[in-house]
Amino acid sequence: MVSSQFLRAIESSNQPFGRVPEAAKVKQHSCELDVPPSTLTELRSLVNAAELGPETCENVWPGAASKYGLTHSWMKEAVQNWGDETLFNWSEIQNSINSVPHFTTTVEHCNRSYTVHYTALFSERSDAIPIVNIHGWPGCFLEFLGIMNKLQSEHTPSTLPYHFIVLSMPGYTFSSGPPLEREDFNVYDVSRIFQSVLAQLGFSDSPDKKYIVAGGDIGSRVARGLAVLDPACAGVHLNFCADLPMLSYSRENLSDHDRRRLQRLDEFMREGIGYGMMHATRPATLGFVLSSSPVALLAWLAEKYISWADEDTTPSTETILTFVTLYWLTQTLPRSIYPYRSDFAPSERVPSHGHPAWNIPAGKAFGYSDFPNEIQPVPKEWVEKTGRLSWYNVHDKGGHFAALERPEAVLLDLKNFVDHALDKDRQRA
Repeated sequence: MVSSQFLRAIESSNQPFGRVPEAAKVKQHSCELDVPPSTLTELRSLVNAAELGPETCENVWPGAASKYGLTHSWMKEAVQNWGDETLFNWSEIQNSINSVPHFTTTVEHCNRSYTVHYTALFSERSDAIPIVNIHGWPGCFLEFLGIMNKLQSEHTPSTLPYHFIVLSMPGYTFSSGPPLEREDFNVYDVSRIFQSVLAQLGFSDSPDKKYIVAGGDIGSRVARGLAVLDPACAGVHLNFCADLPMLSYSRENLSDHDRRRLQRLDEFMREGIGYGMMHATRPATLGFVLSSSPVALLAWLAEKYISWADEDTTPSTETILTFVTLYWLTQTLPRSIYPYRSDFAPSERVPSHGHPAWNIPAGKAFGYSDFPNEIQPVPKEWVEKTGRLSWYNVHDKGGHFAALERPEAVLLDLKNFVDHALDKDRQRA
């Protein structure tokens, strides 16, 4: 299988934070990333052989990066770095990726087996609270390495108060993709698949078990699905709440803060949504194009990592190249854009944030972190229409990739929300 060929089995007990809880019902398979040198040599050859294309008004004009996409100078330098093993040292990067424990497991859903990859810091404490994190597009588990490394520096396995888990969405990196025979596979299926993984770990096999789920981008809707499906989900923390019936929501009496958010939302819906329509209406064509050249894939993804982030917390070129390398090696792009078929396609849209079926159930803690440069920021009162919002925090920096851009701030929000959610759950009991 393409998605898992670069994983090597290891003994979990030898890795700190890698001991799966004794409550687990099914054996989890420990592994680490191990990309052969020959594969990296082939990738560098493809990068160095690629034609970048000419300079144009759109890619050299001052301010072009914020209006038309990437600049020629940025792409030229990034390609040069990517093709030079001394400037982009994969060995060091792979060691960093392997600094946290990796696992795979297999679950059944609708008469089909799915391999699910995840990273986790498992605590040895009997009272540890599982925090389940779910990424979106064009992200992956790499977004959470900063948070996980900070937890590793602050705790030992015997003091860590959480089981911190990052689930890889189906079709992303080392998780198997959606079925070839099901056009209607969507994020609700992902929620059920992830519920099965959590049940294997002993976190979701009875109503008295409790965990917290957190999500951004597409992962925010998977998190909603878990809240609806699973009694063991005690709380949901989001930093994304898009796809609302905005035309029916009033814009009167909003604060200046919320008006600024809506200006960014309107700008994105006017000028930045074209990629989503391509994902939804021509995913096959786009998949072929972006699987034909690593430089083409770099251009498609890097523009999002840069323009969707806060300018003060934009990911470095090395970080962007790391994401794109992992996407390329695991053929993630064509396998990962399936949610857009139901998000943006005009017919038979799957219920999303604004649909009552996805509202956070009453009694469960619902938290939201507001980052100023999110691509589709919405007012607090709009978020409140999707569940009984019980915890809310506003940040002065950060964009769409909050965990990647501001790991310490996101970790603090998660810690505070977990305390809030557990208090709320105790009060309900």
